[in-house]
Amino acid sequence: MELGTLKYKVAPYGKALLGSGAYGIVYRATEGGSGRPAALKISRVSKTVLRPILRYEARILQHLRSHPAIPAVYGYVQWEHFEYLAMELLGPSVAEKQKDGAAVMVKTVIQLLDQSLGALQHIHSLGIVHRDIKPENILCTLDDPARVKLIDFGISKPFSSHRQSKHDPLKDRRHIMGSLYWASLNSHNGEDLAPRDDLESLALVALFLLRGNLPWKPRPHKESRLRSQEVTRILKSGPALFAGFPNVFGELLTYSRSLTYDQLPDYDALRASFADLANELGYSNKGPLDWTPCCPHPTTLALEEPEVSIPDEDEDEDECGDSDDDLGEDSYFNWDIDVWDRQGERDKDLTLPAEQEAELDEITPVIGDVIES
Repeated sequence: MELGTLKYKVAPYGKALLGSGAYGIVYRATEGGSGRPAALKISRVSKTVLRPILRYEARILQHLRSHPAIPAVYGYVQWEHFEYLAMELLGPSVAEKQKDGAAVMVKTVIQLLDQSLGALQHIHSLGIVHRDIKPENILCTLDDPARVKLIDFGISKPFSSHRQSKHDPLKDRRHIMGSLYWASLNSHNGEDLAPRDDLESLALVALFLLRGNLPWKPRPHKESRLRSQEVTRILKSGPALFAGFPNVFGELLTYSRSLTYDQLPDYDALRASFADLANELGYSNKGPLDWTPCCPHPTTLALEEPEVSIPDEDEDEDECGDSDDDLGEDSYFNWDIDVWDRQGERDKDLTLPAEQEAELDEITPVIGDVIES
């Protein structure tokens, strides 16, 4: 990468924050010179950390570029205490568009599925598994009310059909990858995630939009993580989840769970089945996404709380956070030190081949300056 010339100015306080997560905070910013708006993702990380998260995410986005569902990367840099990733500014997420407790029109769900299936087909064809498909990670574009894009590739992983491991989360204390609420059954079982798991999570997103909720409740705040994982796994019971809706939605979930670890979904057939449903219902797959709330189809589905026994449930659980040894040197003592969670080395599995990483770094512009308002 060449010496950075890009400059970004963070929006004024009160208008800047776009979101936050485990690996950083996202701010609204403006690119100097061009005035182009951007989403600036910032993560606190020591310069001595050799495998920072945002550098990896920038590489993945560049690897997946040139698809309408993938946000553009504008620039990246790692400095002494922070790393910065400038990306295409997007609009609200599907989670924000879906009104509390209200369902989304079937036509809109079909449109979202068609675009999302196309995105997964592209991602998986390039050997990447997203591993965190959920409504919060599907965002509307600002320039086209008919389009959505997929974000948050920080834990996406290169997929190898020759490497699979299985762990018992109740014995190995293995944490579910991604978000518990949207996790696949394989994730609950502690298996390495594959394309089938992205597809299953997408089916659960469709279920959420059609119903206005998911039939399993968020687990109690004080409940142990192991109990939450096991109860939620049991409650995901199969085709009955889509009772009352067109069969093709339930078939999507059933199909995702029938795939083997190394099997790529037949995306062309899946998209064709939803196109047929749209034609059958007289819907066009074009035009702006309609977020008008509607009443969900009545369903008799009710999930009762199962009895679950967790061995040694009261024992302290291993946390997935980094040890101090992984965080690198810390010489940052500014006033906002408590705002930032210090990041360590990313998992070694989240690594592309060295030659490919070098090529992707070469095409990524370097940020030269960030000015905070």
